[in-house]
Amino acid sequence: MGKPGFKAKAQELIKLMVDTIADKEYAKLASSIPPKPSWASYIHAEPTFENACLGFGKWLVEQLTMWEEDEDKKFVVDHFQKSCMENIDDAHEARLETNNRDMVSYNPTSFGEQLDFWFEIEFFIENGQLKAVFDINI
Repeated sequence: MGKPGFKAKAQELIKLMVDTIADKEYAKLASSIPPKPSWASYIHAEPTFENACLGFGKWLVEQLTMWEEDEDKKFVVDHFQKSCMENIDDAHEARLETNNRDMVSYNPTSFGEQLDFWFEIEFFIENGQLKAVFDINI
């Protein structure tokens, strides 16, 4: 895949994930970078990627609504901005091949202001393809 290819593909997947979240199309996360299956527990459902997408979407909507009520202003997740990625320059295909894992963080914003959580995106190789799942860190 080559190091530049890995970083470009990783960034492409992160962009698709963040833009899908910004567009509130949570079910479509399953085709880019889905949340870890444990998110399905948020909707008391079987731990599949599809249910995890819905569980994450429910959590995010509730979280943003709570902040809106507390701070009396609107909150959204902005579309992808390359400057919000961390560790992408440290992402390394050799580490991915050796450990079968590599991590990149993304700090989402709302109207340009950083939100109080970030995405931790875990990349891995599955059947020769670059895949990833994400979780939230608060």
